[in-house]
Amino acid sequence: MNVYISVDIEGISGVVHADMMMPGQPEYERGRALMIGDANAAIEGAVRAGATRIVVADGHGPMRNLKIEDLHPAAELVTGTADARDWCQLEGADADSFAAALFIGYHAMAKTPKAIHPHTIAGAVVHELRVNGEPHGETGLNALVLGSLGIPTVLVTGDETTCAEARRMLGPIETVAVKSAVGRNAAICRAPAATRPEITAAAERALAADEGARSLYSTGGRVVIEVDFLTMVQCNRAARTKAVEQTGPVTIAIAGDGLWDQYRNVWAALRSALYEPASFLA
Repeated sequence: MNVYISVDIEGISGVVHADMMMPGQPEYERGRALMIGDANAAIEGAVRAGATRIVVADGHGPMRNLKIEDLHPAAELVTGTADARDWCQLEGADADSFAAALFIGYHAMAKTPKAIHPHTIAGAVVHELRVNGEPHGETGLNALVLGSLGIPTVLVTGDETTCAEARRMLGPIETVAVKSAVGRNAAICRAPAATRPEITAAAERALAADEGARSLYSTGGRVVIEVDFLTMVQCNRAARTKAVEQTGPVTIAIAGDGLWDQYRNVWAALRSALYEPASFLA
């Protein structure tokens, strides 16, 4: 059994503030240490469930947060600059036939109250992302894309709000709420010594369950992905990307040859929106 694990940081045990999330910030080393702890807990659960290959994708910010020297020895790590990764948080998901996916440390979608740093993919540019008119965050979008590859998402960990979002969109999957957000930068946190055994147990349960009970998240037909940006300039930059059509002052629609290709085009459009030109071009 091959297992794919995508790891973010905002929903990790004990992580509550931007100081813990990005290189150069005063508590970043604490944040990344907590991140590898939750990731390893999920890997251990996969091992106990009988996984023979475990691929872990570092899916936060610079995407070089997880230190391979601290990684559980049963896993492989997808790491490296986000600019070089065409499939963002899902890089490598097409590299093998995966039986299931786990989302560790995920966060709620943009504009969600009572959630730690809610945003969708790139908070600096994305106001809202919609699939067939319905707002989606990274949990829903990534599960949908993996579903198109035949990979069911069976576990999501994060704050209580994120876990509720996951169950609402994906159905009765396993979730582990590691904290309860009281605002964007504050939460009632449970100790990693308590949450990590729960993550291990939930991963083992989810992967040991009958394969017939795992469901693929799907819209059941044509998928229209739209993004609303924060500014018109961001939208104009994104609209120059292949397979992207500008449909409003701050809105684009993203096409593609299937969802896997469409997801790559979403990420390409967001990279374009984030691009800051040299002064002589601005």
